[in-house]
Amino acid sequence: MAIDFQDVLIFVHVLMFGYWLGSDLGVFFCDSQLTRDDLSLDERLRVRDIRRKVDMAPRTCVALILPIGFTLAVQHGSEVTGWWLVLAWLLSLAWLAALWAGRFAIGTGWDGSLNKVNRALFFLVGYAMIALGVYALITGEPVAERWLAVKIALFGVMSLTATWILSAADRWEPIFEMVRAGGEEKVEGEKRMKKNRINAGSAAGTLWFVVLVIAFVGSTKPF
Repeated sequence: MAIDFQDVLIFVHVLMFGYWLGSDLGVFFCDSQLTRDDLSLDERLRVRDIRRKVDMAPRTCVALILPIGFTLAVQHGSEVTGWWLVLAWLLSLAWLAALWAGRFAIGTGWDGSLNKVNRALFFLVGYAMIALGVYALITGEPVAERWLAVKIALFGVMSLTATWILSAADRWEPIFEMVRAGGEEKVEGEKRMKKNRINAGSAAGTLWFVVLVIAFVGSTKPF
């Protein structure tokens, strides 16, 4: 029995969503441990290190699911084919490389710069996909299927929501430094840690909702 390549891509596409949401849940629960007063700072820092590792799964999925989606869209009449599709793959792989470079740069002098680059890439992808989705809804190009255009635009919304999570993640390190300093700074740091936990949780909840809507639209094709 021959296995169709398109079916394999669909399987990988679904797998990406599964790993994305599942690992994001792991990051969410890691964040909940960072604010526990009954844990020492060293214990919470170990949780932070685990969080960073788990967080690479959704980052990897978000970069790979984009070109896979464009590849699958070809069977639905997408005009993103040929060299345009190759370009989508190359840009997505470059984005993936930047995300992993940021992970390996932690603790070096490059982590701050790479973090800014990755934040800018999420913004760029977000606005580009929203613009493409809205353009496709209005003109029927480069994709004629309305559900697919909506899905593209929602992916852009998701990318912008991810920058909210990245902003919350950036606040953890300065807060840890306050807790490490002790005294009044530690008290203030603990307060900020709990506030940032609520902020990060709100961002994660919003992102999960958008991802679930994307999955629903792609599965049911309601338009």
